[in-house]
Amino acid sequence: MTAPSVVRIARPEDHLEIWRLFLQGYSENGISSLAPEKVNWLINRCLNPDLIPLGDTGSRGVIGVIGPVGALEGVVFVTIGMHWYSYDKILQESIVLVDVEHRKSNHAHVLIQWMKDQSEITGLPLMAGIVSNHKTEAKCRLYRRMLPKIGEVYYYGPKGSNMPIALAASSS
Repeated sequence: MTAPSVVRIARPEDHLEIWRLFLQGYSENGISSLAPEKVNWLINRCLNPDLIPLGDTGSRGVIGVIGPVGALEGVVFVTIGMHWYSYDKILQESIVLVDVEHRKSNHAHVLIQWMKDQSEITGLPLMAGIVSNHKTEAKCRLYRRMLPKIGEVYYYGPKGSNMPIALAASSS
């Protein structure tokens, strides 16, 4: 059964389910090797901001989820960052994912709207994007409907790189 399409702030008890959904997304469009300790570090900072030491200027963010603890159906993850050429802060999307079993729901629309709401609440512009392949074309169409397009992304993998051929072929 699909949960109502309502985003709540993730809690520490959601950690394993966030990982499960992240790995589902990574399997669909990850293009670099996975560094679990790096992912875990950022998830922990967002789930437990009270444990970040004073003076620590590292990444901050928030994770929104749909579904009860132990049975998440969707996740959205934004962090505060900045472009390499500016000190102006922005919200950066890390992931928006609806579990494959719940993609016929309204969850994706609600997760994207939640990101836009975070932009309004914080006053920070939102940067969101998709590394697309044949599995993510529907997500690309959804983003085009819900967010203004400001650019494109290109990727070149040298001979011997681990970039899937399907990804390279779909980027044209």
